[in-house]
Amino acid sequence: MAVGVFNVIRHSILISLFFLLFVFSDVSAQTKFTLSGKIEDAQSGESLIGASIRLIGISGNGTSTNSYGFYSISAPSGKLKMLISYIGYQTYAYDLVLKGDTTINIALTHDNLLQEVVVTDRVKNQQVTKAQMGVEKVNMAAIKDVPVLFGEKDVLKTLQLLPGIKSAGEGNSGFYVRGGTSDQNLILLDEANVYNASHLLGFFSTFNSDAIKDVSVYKGGMPAQYGGRLASVVDIKMNDGNQKRYTAEGGIGLISSRLKIEGPVFKDRGSFMISGRRTYADLFLAFSGDSSLKGSQLFFYDLNAKANYRVNDKNTIYLSGYLGRDVLGLKKTFNLNWGNKTATFRWNHLFNNKLFSNTSLIYSDYNYEIQFQNTQNDLSVISAIRDLNFKQDYQYFASNGHSLHFGFNAN
Repeated sequence: MAVGVFNVIRHSILISLFFLLFVFSDVSAQTKFTLSGKIEDAQSGESLIGASIRLIGISGNGTSTNSYGFYSISAPSGKLKMLISYIGYQTYAYDLVLKGDTTINIALTHDNLLQEVVVTDRVKNQQVTKAQMGVEKVNMAAIKDVPVLFGEKDVLKTLQLLPGIKSAGEGNSGFYVRGGTSDQNLILLDEANVYNASHLLGFFSTFNSDAIKDVSVYKGGMPAQYGGRLASVVDIKMNDGNQKRYTAEGGIGLISSRLKIEGPVFKDRGSFMISGRRTYADLFLAFSGDSSLKGSQLFFYDLNAKANYRVNDKNTIYLSGYLGRDVLGLKKTFNLNWGNKTATFRWNHLFNNKLFSNTSLIYSDYNYEIQFQNTQNDLSVISAIRDLNFKQDYQYFASNGHSLHFGFNAN
């Protein structure tokens, strides 16, 4: 009898404790709200990837923007001060009174002032404070200062200077990551697989730096959404295009020239970017005194294009593509050409201020052709690989210290 009464009392106490915990957690949840929005460049409207957002005076309340410039952070109600910072931009301070779930979009301006350099000791355990290890971010502005062959800015050549990455050889855009071979590296351009990322038999990469916004290199522990490559992942994202005004830039090099045009389709709602590059070594073959060289072909070209449109505050669509080709030919006796084609359609949808969705339809095509011609027999060899890929990704901001990525992929 006494044992039965004791069990009833114990169960009653446990139920009461669970109820109190539920009530207090519910009250605590009711006093917390969610701040969300996008961080972008004030001059061009480009989304800023990895921008830092901090709440002053609140311990542990900080986050960063995702691959599309979106952020979500929880905070208690009342007066708050937000600090938004990004490398190369002025830190932005925003004061607000939080009374409910709020959307705040911030535009950062470039910081052209040279600040003093302060050298400090590394924070203890800084290298293990994040769950994602082995990832490197490449500063696109710094690529301009790296000396390269014939003055051509090259993303993959710059990657070979990072620790843990070794060049596959002189004049070769391939690279080895921690002992892996070149074909064990996954190279993505706006989520599309690029199988042969080289021009001129490896002297240059297929990526025109003028069209690139962000480069992330995973040298180990690759996230699940990238699949199962053994060595590394190079995730490259193209510029979205200037949403504020029309601009054009280009350059003339020793072996190639390039041109980029971008501007708004609908101001502050949509934009486009087109960037092209071509070599012209074959044009000089016509002036050669050797008759066997006249009429030969030696060139490559590539074209990057991207457009985006913000339908409303919760939906944005993107369309991007790449076309590149190498042609090597000796008159009408021998011809070798290869190239990549990619196309990506993406739809960003915001279900609420904590759940972000990205739907992608991706096409990738790599092929090469070898031709031998003579008076008696002609030989032609064609090889190709084509991918059609559907991806559905979700990102749920569970709390300021945790986010959950999930989805599926059909290839």
